[in-house]
Amino acid sequence: MTTANAATHKYDLLLKGGRVIDPANNVDGLFDVAIVGRHIALVAKDISPQESRRTADVSGLVVAPGLIDLHAHFYGYAAAVLPDAHCLPEGTTTAVDVGGSGHLTFDDFDRTIISRSKTNVFALLNIAGEGMVGLPEQDMEGMSVDLTSAKIAQRPDRIVGVKVAHYQGPGWQPLDRGVQAAENTGVFVMVDQAPIKSRPNNEMLLEHLRPGDMTTHCYGFDKPMIDSNDKVKPYFFEARDRGVKFDVGHGAGSFSFRIAKAAIEQGFPPDTVSTDMHTASILINQGTMPETMTKLLALGMELPDIIARSTWIPAQTLGHTELGNIGQTAFADIAVLEMAEGDFGLTDNGSGNRAFRTNQRIVCQMTIKDGQVVWDKNARSRDDWTNTPPTNPLTV
Repeated sequence: MTTANAATHKYDLLLKGGRVIDPANNVDGLFDVAIVGRHIALVAKDISPQESRRTADVSGLVVAPGLIDLHAHFYGYAAAVLPDAHCLPEGTTTAVDVGGSGHLTFDDFDRTIISRSKTNVFALLNIAGEGMVGLPEQDMEGMSVDLTSAKIAQRPDRIVGVKVAHYQGPGWQPLDRGVQAAENTGVFVMVDQAPIKSRPNNEMLLEHLRPGDMTTHCYGFDKPMIDSNDKVKPYFFEARDRGVKFDVGHGAGSFSFRIAKAAIEQGFPPDTVSTDMHTASILINQGTMPETMTKLLALGMELPDIIARSTWIPAQTLGHTELGNIGQTAFADIAVLEMAEGDFGLTDNGSGNRAFRTNQRIVCQMTIKDGQVVWDKNARSRDDWTNTPPTNPLTV
């Protein structure tokens, strides 16, 4: 890191020499990124370090918009994690809690988690009134279209959609109520429903979704997208053609290498990349955004495409296009990523935690949130220790 004379600087922080991948602005090349305050000031080929108060050399690294995780757990669920501790070190600057709170519990979630986090936290409101608190998502009487709609209308700044999940009873009432609440408020639905005896496959589930609605865990072994011959079932392509979206939602039991590999090779990549982050997914599968992105890279997707599905496409899904890009005047939310080379083992789940070998792993080296360096794995933005001033003899 170099530091310029404070009297001459135009910028607060300069990221120098990285490969900028910004799908929102069709940028993929070697550029410098200058930051002033909370915003991107300039993206250009050669910005002088003398113009910046601090300069971090990010040569050989990828500079991407801050990652956006559309599926994480921060509230309600027994295995929920804290956003800042588990998102910011992984380059994730925006994340969505999916269904932890419902209309009865969102205010507590907002007070105890959202308002205390540096991470930009949004919510998908569970159609179940208590969310995932207590005995979750089975109380049909608590699934109120009117009260869910009213809470979304009250807090559109933080509630961006509706979550429907895990209902074990017959029929489609929870999903239909969730879709109606979303229709009332102009948001989307995310659904997580494995087949059960009364609903033996997900073909009918997909028929209940509107264009823009989303099913998560798309490569899950318990809701297989492929048949016994590893062919993607035709009704998934039909749903995608209608505008239904498919999210990764990796989790601790919802990502199969076999299913994902077959689907990607047959032209069925995910629309969005997400982690379903919670304690088990982190411990068993290292279920972070960079690790989930690494798995898609190992399965044949291209890095710019993966970054688009981890930044700009999720930003559009949330209706927050001020995020997910590195355009001039955009918020300075940035992930600096290393494409580490070596012999790495990746772990899936749901079918026995199987291993997949690869020679690349995406590792977050630096995270910038609102213009501030909040994670710096190798101290690229820090002054060298030799610049430590002498101790003050008066304090000894």
